[in-house]
Amino acid sequence: MSRSNVLQIVRDMRRKNKLKREMIDVDVKIRDNQKRVDLLENLLSYMQSDMTLEEVSQIIENMKSDYEERVDDYIIRKAEFSKERRAINKAIKDMLKEEKTKTN
Repeated sequence: MSRSNVLQIVRDMRRKNKLKREMIDVDVKIRDNQKRVDLLENLLSYMQSDMTLEEVSQIIENMKSDYEERVDDYIIRKAEFSKERRAINKAIKDMLKEEKTKTN
């Protein structure tokens, strides 16, 4: 395989990976905006024409509190996933090191 072919393959793979990341980014943006639409629809379903501003504010505060709790829960879950991932990486590294010492 020629050097130019190898370089082209590397460029193509990098472009493919970049497109994959961009597609994931767009998917996240779609999901986030859909959630915003759902949130507003949810808010509209709670509001009634005879409500006072204070009642509407209370609904919004309750919704905000619920979402903040969810964010905290997701942060905790992410930290737990990260800890597990590090443990798996360490275990794999240790196994590879052990295998390498066996073959030497």
